[in-house]
Amino acid sequence: MTYRIIQIALSGLLMMTLASCSTPGEPESSTISTDLVDDGDLRIAALTEDLGDLTDPANLQRLIRADILIVQCDQFWGQPYFEGRMDLIRAAKPDIKIIGYFRTKVARIEWVDYPTQTYNYDLYQASRPYWCQTTTGDTLMDWPNAVVFDYTNPSARHAVLDVFKKYQNQSSNKFDGVFWDYFGPYLWIAPAVTGMTGEPDMDGDGVPHMDDPDELEAFNEAQFDWLREMQAAMGPDFIQIGNGARAARDSVFAGELDGIFYELFPNVGFGSGDNFRKALDLNVFNNLFNARHWPRSSNGGPWLILSHRKPIGSYRDDEGIWKPIVPGNLLRAVALLTDGTSIHYNNSGLPVAGLPDLEIDFGKPLGETVITGTRYVRNFERGQVILEMATGMYPDPFAYVIKQDGVEIEGYGEMTENP
Repeated sequence: MTYRIIQIALSGLLMMTLASCSTPGEPESSTISTDLVDDGDLRIAALTEDLGDLTDPANLQRLIRADILIVQCDQFWGQPYFEGRMDLIRAAKPDIKIIGYFRTKVARIEWVDYPTQTYNYDLYQASRPYWCQTTTGDTLMDWPNAVVFDYTNPSARHAVLDVFKKYQNQSSNKFDGVFWDYFGPYLWIAPAVTGMTGEPDMDGDGVPHMDDPDELEAFNEAQFDWLREMQAAMGPDFIQIGNGARAARDSVFAGELDGIFYELFPNVGFGSGDNFRKALDLNVFNNLFNARHWPRSSNGGPWLILSHRKPIGSYRDDEGIWKPIVPGNLLRAVALLTDGTSIHYNNSGLPVAGLPDLEIDFGKPLGETVITGTRYVRNFERGQVILEMATGMYPDPFAYVIKQDGVEIEGYGEMTENP
């Protein structure tokens, strides 16, 4: 059941302690040394902007396959009839972690037009006095209709955080944590932002953001402030997940978090080219085997969440059948090797939680991943994962097989030898 790729249509350190042995002429074999996870079954994360009908058993089943569910806060806050929605999910799966999407530095312009959606409207009003401008006095945006506010200003952070605290305290729908979107070493302006004149100038001193060392320093330090102020307000058990390159590359910063979100994995945090190889290469300082030790473990973490929602293309299997290249399937194999958590989308390219076809019941890992040359192997009580690195980049990064009870239940690509 391993698949031979015949044609592909594109669409869109700290070194770990190694226990190794080798003989002349054979690849060196390494075993990653770390604490084993308590639960050997793959943890599943879900991120969705469409909760659907929570009274529909099939839809609810789709959501509760996740161990950690990331949703928009305005799917639970801002309208009276939202009260009690979260109870439906928690009744179906009491130990699920429900995480609210929280923007680090922007407010949407259109929120002012919908005052009846009180949560978004309150965020707009709280951020409005702190909106930033460009060097020409234009309104600063990092995404179409997303206005940047000066979160380096403590008053701005407190005003926005007070809105979150208000709803968390008053609503029956209480989040277990936040998903921060996003943290980076500097302000990134999406190419989709058109018509804005001048250069970003958050502190208003006339010096462009990228040429202003003081502004860049404040930009980075305020991210630490955000995390610490949120933790102080919500308590030590509150989960914080960080999106963006900062958490994926800065171990000190990631240490303030409970998890790292790898958007478009492995494109963010591992540069370009053969970045799948980099993500699993022990010689790369922020490889996943290393990075999983960075976040805190006190709140169910560390959560290393691997995500890539864009369709990759299709391939022809060994029976001549065209099948989609599903990023979630590839990431699941990586997650099993690294104690990560994978996201499965519905393959539409939209942030809608999908339902993985494959249900894994491996039991606990029998040991850590053993690396021999380009091959990665991990054994579980009832399963095995074998991955062999290929190009290290989409759409043919590696071949893999997943076996359960000795039977191959999923595979992709072609191994150089029979797995």
